[in-house]
Amino acid sequence: MEKIPFLHRGNAYQILIEDDITFTALHYILDELIDQGAFTMSDECTLQYSIEYEDVNYIIGVDGMNVIIVIK
Repeated sequence: MEKIPFLHRGNAYQILIEDDITFTALHYILDELIDQGAFTMSDECTLQYSIEYEDVNYIIGVDGMNVIIVIK
């Protein structure tokens, strides 16, 4: 699994992913997570989300500013 530092909307995220992903898809996923309040939660546990983009299903875990992405 590769860990990629990624800047989006002025915030630095750590993206963990095994598969290739386009920048467009990654920006879309981060926008969706922001809209769903994924980075404002104060829980110390990892939150899980499911997002579809261009007929691809992504399962995403959010732990602070770490974003773990699995393609289903």
